[in-house]
Amino acid sequence: MSSHLSLPIRLPFEERERHDRLDMLTITVANTLIERYWTTEHLTGIDDFSYQAWKYFDESEAFDDFDLYLPSRYKRCVMQKVGETLRSHADKRGAFETIQSVLPNHKIRRIHTRIIKEQLCDSEEYLKSGYVDLLIGQLNSYYDRHGRFPESYFDMQDCPTYSKGVLPYSADDGPTSGQAVKYEYEEDTQILTVKLKTPDTLEPETRGDWTWTEHTLEGYEAFHELLEHGSLSAPSFHPTQTKTGDDYHELSFPIEVEHAEKSDDVETVLSIDGGLRKDATAVVVNEDGEQLSVPYFIQNTERKRMRNLARERNQLNSKLASLRRNGRDHTDSFTQVHAEYRRVNNKIRHKREQLVHDVANQVLALALVYDVDAIVHEDLRSLSPPRGEGQLSWELSSWARRDIISKIEYRADIAGLHVERVHPGNTSRSCPRCGATGHTTKSPDHSFEVWWGSHFRCDNARCGYQADRDYVGAVNVARVFFSETATLERDFTSSYTGDVEIVPASRSAGPRLTFGEAPIVFTEQSSEVAAGGGSCLIAPAVTPTETKNDSSKPVSVSSPATHGTSRFVKQTAVYCGK
Repeated sequence: MSSHLSLPIRLPFEERERHDRLDMLTITVANTLIERYWTTEHLTGIDDFSYQAWKYFDESEAFDDFDLYLPSRYKRCVMQKVGETLRSHADKRGAFETIQSVLPNHKIRRIHTRIIKEQLCDSEEYLKSGYVDLLIGQLNSYYDRHGRFPESYFDMQDCPTYSKGVLPYSADDGPTSGQAVKYEYEEDTQILTVKLKTPDTLEPETRGDWTWTEHTLEGYEAFHELLEHGSLSAPSFHPTQTKTGDDYHELSFPIEVEHAEKSDDVETVLSIDGGLRKDATAVVVNEDGEQLSVPYFIQNTERKRMRNLARERNQLNSKLASLRRNGRDHTDSFTQVHAEYRRVNNKIRHKREQLVHDVANQVLALALVYDVDAIVHEDLRSLSPPRGEGQLSWELSSWARRDIISKIEYRADIAGLHVERVHPGNTSRSCPRCGATGHTTKSPDHSFEVWWGSHFRCDNARCGYQADRDYVGAVNVARVFFSETATLERDFTSSYTGDVEIVPASRSAGPRLTFGEAPIVFTEQSSEVAAGGGSCLIAPAVTPTETKNDSSKPVSVSSPATHGTSRFVKQTAVYCGK
């Protein structure tokens, strides 16, 4: 089995004018085509169609009204683009029809979001939380305007429009015989040669109005390293922007990489739990309930910056609204504020994307270091919004978690790791040592219960265990996974020995911390450890002095060395032993 990993190659700035024309022409053609096929009949038809999306269309019928000369393979690529969009909305329509049966007779509030997800848990078809959250937002917007929910998907969803001329070349004829793009990679010189057919005008009338342009691209280190493990596939043309808002164009090349074999039996797992103050908490646990690693807290270093940007965006949005109310939306002031709003919004988007990739890389790096058989996470359908948290916190804890899990899944497939989900019933409120119910407080220094508190305290007076809430959740997620009943077993005592102690663990990269009296807490001042690279750090848990890991030692579990994690291969664990 194999997967495709996409790596972008920036096209030369000197040919930007030609690439702009290809971008604008693709936008025009694709928007005309999707408007024609935006019907219930075609959404149902392409949902039932199992071949490449472009083959669903009749080319002569689809382009009958166009007065432009468009090369045949270019038409195929546009049809592939439109077909993929229609398929996506067909899936979304299926999610909408499933949600319809469990909608309340009033606007959906936060508590109803969780109820809807719980009701959908028993549905035969698993419904991704991403669709549910997206649809609930659309449904509420529709309810605000009309005082009722839509009767059909088309009542709520307008025909989609393209703002960028992304063009998938997968419908073309191949690397050297393509009629829209040709590409060849020379292994000895590590040079990538690309020929791209672009229009000379926005209204091409003949074949002569299209010209081949050749680009010699040198790539970069990660691109060449990945090509050592796979082969190039047809690229996609992407108009994109820098963090500062400057436009440029790139070709995104999918590289086919063979998957490593997965183990038949799962004996050791990396269990992860999401949080509000941190992006993920990870701990290694085996099938006997033994904890084989200290808990790791994965934290994005850009959260504060993202919150500041979100506040700045809200202020700019208020200014735009005020200018619109006063009839000044045609003035230079409005144009300047709107440009600044787009710049800030673009920065937030880039940071979100970086957050998702970095956290996923850190999780996989830990999984490879400890040579686990599977990564286990909570079922995101059970996720409910936090109380008293701002919009950005909710986006980070809900939106980001979905995308992080998605990125972990395809990385883990390549590395030969299972990815499993469990339903986390009371995982953050059950003691991992004695199994009793506990409560959460604001911090280890507080004793009053707070529902969204970050610190766990066991209610069993004879136990008295306390630890970071997300760490407790991560341990219990692993317990649920290994439980035969798919629920927490009350007689589970884990590896509790009565005190904190260091116990050798053969499958770990160092010592492990067993459950004991010492509170395990997360502080944002924890020592930083870079494992998978990027803008995220891994902070080892804060524990008593005698149980801390020596991060200066190269084999310490608090400083896992993970060179080459972009290849996602298990040889990483071998490197850690040096």
